[in-house]
Amino acid sequence: MLRKHRKDQKQFELTTAKILAMFSELDPNPIMRINSSGLITSLNKSAKERFPLLEINKSNLNSIVSKIEIDIKGIIQNDKSFILPLELKDRYYDINFHGISFLDMAQLYFWDTTAQKEYDRQMTNYQSLLRNSSAHLQKVIEEERNRLSRILHDSIAQNMLLIKLNVGNYKKFISAGLDEQEYLRTINILDTTLKDIRELAHNLKPLNIEELGLETVVKSMCNNVAREAGFKYQLQFPEHQLSISKELEVCIFRVIQESLNNIIRHAKATSFNINLLLDDETLVLFISDDGIGFKPKKLLNDKYISDGLGVMNMQETVEKLNGTFQIDSTNNSGTVVIAAFPIETINQDEKSSYKNISS
Repeated sequence: MLRKHRKDQKQFELTTAKILAMFSELDPNPIMRINSSGLITSLNKSAKERFPLLEINKSNLNSIVSKIEIDIKGIIQNDKSFILPLELKDRYYDINFHGISFLDMAQLYFWDTTAQKEYDRQMTNYQSLLRNSSAHLQKVIEEERNRLSRILHDSIAQNMLLIKLNVGNYKKFISAGLDEQEYLRTINILDTTLKDIRELAHNLKPLNIEELGLETVVKSMCNNVAREAGFKYQLQFPEHQLSISKELEVCIFRVIQESLNNIIRHAKATSFNINLLLDDETLVLFISDDGIGFKPKKLLNDKYISDGLGVMNMQETVEKLNGTFQIDSTNNSGTVVIAAFPIETINQDEKSSYKNISS
């Protein structure tokens, strides 16, 4: 009975080996089998073509994987499986190493990942080019904003003011028959136009951040928003002045500016909070409101989408400086915008001290 059982076991192992061999031979990827000592006992057609120097029952696995120690015997005895990334002859493989104890062998499946590696390399290059292009585009945009701001402030606004002064001189002719209501309507239109031009010029080019500092510029913007829209707000900045790049300061300003615009237009809020804080080696910006909130939408590549371009522009502006961007919001629960930027070195005193400004 025992002899018959052993015979059946041998027959089963032989049949299994034949089936494995048949499927292996048809596989376009290299497949080899080794015994517990690492001796190569089988190669499929693809393996023979890819590794012509290997010989069955003569070559050892060490001739390919020479710098990695592998407990082949233990892998086979315990039916272990694992994937081993390897570079061979200018090609990249993920080797699926599978121990088969009842056949006293291990089968190695060479999955060629060279094309995927090349694709990943090209994608990395493309992303780098995209970041560089985005940075250049942002620089051009800021320069164009400054140019338009100067035109609006130095030329158009000045001309509008002269027109207003000239129209003001017509007041003395009202008694001679000029319609007073028409005169007042014209003055109101000029006042509104001048206000719009000044606001546009300010939005295109914020107060000089380099001279006044980011905190002063942001505080001025918050005061204007609070005064015009009737909001209450709280502003928190590190007590010590931050040593960050001009690009990062402009980025933080733009994110705050766009967030406040969204709060004014859509949030139906009564108050907002802006916190800029240092957490370990990360500079984190929080902008929150107590408005109606919304459900943020994302694309498959984690890019936010909205009815306008503001949210996407904020995310791209943050990510081009290697930052992360997140919106936390649900209906009727307000909105929190979070932008985090890596900082290499931070003064320890800056981490623990913050200034609070409320309105």
